[in-house]
Amino acid sequence: MSIISLKNRINKRVELERYKRDFTDIGSFIKEKRKELRVTQDEISNGICSISYLSKIENNQIIPNDFYVKEIMEKLDVDQAVYSRSLREKEYLEKVISAYFYMEDNVQKEVYEEIKDIEHNLVINLCKLGYTVYFGLEDENQYVMMLQHLVNNMSDYEVKVYLFFASIFFIANEKYKTALELILLNQKLPNNNELLDGMFYEISYHVKQRLLVKNCSTEDYYCAMNIYNKHHNVKKIIYLALRKARNIAVENPKQALKILKTIKVKGMSLKIIDLYFHTKAEVLYNLKRYNESTLALKKMSDESEYYLRKMTLLLRNCLVAKDYDMIDNIKHLVSKYKPTKREMKSKVFYHYLLQTNESERKEYLRDIAIPFSIRIEDYDTLEEYTDYVMKICIDNSRYKEATQYYKKYQKEISKVKKIMY
Repeated sequence: MSIISLKNRINKRVELERYKRDFTDIGSFIKEKRKELRVTQDEISNGICSISYLSKIENNQIIPNDFYVKEIMEKLDVDQAVYSRSLREKEYLEKVISAYFYMEDNVQKEVYEEIKDIEHNLVINLCKLGYTVYFGLEDENQYVMMLQHLVNNMSDYEVKVYLFFASIFFIANEKYKTALELILLNQKLPNNNELLDGMFYEISYHVKQRLLVKNCSTEDYYCAMNIYNKHHNVKKIIYLALRKARNIAVENPKQALKILKTIKVKGMSLKIIDLYFHTKAEVLYNLKRYNESTLALKKMSDESEYYLRKMTLLLRNCLVAKDYDMIDNIKHLVSKYKPTKREMKSKVFYHYLLQTNESERKEYLRDIAIPFSIRIEDYDTLEEYTDYVMKICIDNSRYKEATQYYKKYQKEISKVKKIMY
């Protein structure tokens, strides 16, 4: 994706206040049709809705209820066939966003079954993009790149939806700087869907944590949590709380454990339960409660999508306990496991733990771990690996070399500052 090209398109859109001029942008169409007929807002809204509500519809400030749209279109003498298709497309898109918000796998699948055979339709392709990134399917890149070139044909709301799905795609592929740029582009567009806004706040919090702009992420966390509480979205509340516990697991494990004690995962999906127990195990490890950490890991599913994370943390516990039989067993199990593309971060850390001496660890950090963390734009991990290699250098009185690693780390951090400011 060309971020510069996308930036230029959205900046131009904002500057010129350009809106989509076809029937899928209901507000603009109603406004144009009303002016064409030379009737006032009062005449059209009378008996249907307030003048202020109609004004908000016409200026794309809200997504109108289908009932109002039908009534208004009848007054404008517009054939139902002209707008019914647009309403169906809008309904599909709203279902996809709602299913994303409430983490409803079945709804995502139901919508996709209805639209999968519809081709050459912008809104439908947005829905398909949402489906592919939700389930992490291989063809997600196809829609991300294709839809980028159609931004100028989208309404403001559709652009925001596209930016959200594209951000999820880049987060999943650990391209955090790219995701941050898309999130910042979203802030230039008007807010018109609270569910979408809440999810943008959540991913903004996550991305800023990974890129070490943590002070800027606090407000995002609370804004997201307020929206999730307002809509009684228990799944998202738990998921966001788990994110926070994970983010402070190293720097403040006691506080992280307090957060975990407030979370009730009974009845939640297997994914959330596994994430909870892995997070708890990580926090307990940082509190040096290694046996309890291992017990928490045992509560994770054997089929967990966090399997490699589980085995990596289990290896760390075994290294502390010097349980070499268990270490050999872990090596045997992992050797048979084929990690997915999204588990590469865990794989890199797992192999770092297997380095047997200081010289090997330093070489691995220099040649593999640090370059990898830079490539995937995960500066939280980069900071950790830089600390490891600097400690090795300092312990061996190689202060100049330690300084070089620190400068390289600072150079990467400065790239984020350029994006933010």
